[in-house]
Amino acid sequence: MKTKILLKAIIKKGEKFLILLRSPEAHAFPEHWDFPGGKREPDEDLFEGVEREVMEETGIKIKAKKVLGTYEIEYKGDWLKFNVYEADVLSELDVKLSDEHTEFKWATKDEILKMKIEPYMAMYFEEYP
Repeated sequence: MKTKILLKAIIKKGEKFLILLRSPEAHAFPEHWDFPGGKREPDEDLFEGVEREVMEETGIKIKAKKVLGTYEIEYKGDWLKFNVYEADVLSELDVKLSDEHTEFKWATKDEILKMKIEPYMAMYFEEYP
């Protein structure tokens, strides 16, 4: 079984988190809400990877500060390891979605937990109530 590392960033505006709706064509978790981020490139530093992915998916420039949590789940025969990063926002919060997502939303933790989300997000909110 292969392990895939996925890099996700927490971007907040007040008490609301930025979440993105994955497209119906997404390989993993189609039409699930997700924090911005994705896979790193070969030989890419993990912090640089999450910064690049957030920029590609949202147009927002961030500086990743530290890993808040690591969450592993099994999905379609692979282990998915989600690293969730605390980040400073270095640009305007003017979201420009890539074609990987169909919608974005600013939502509170309580709102997010009532939505169709990727499993690691519930694990994150258990650790950071």
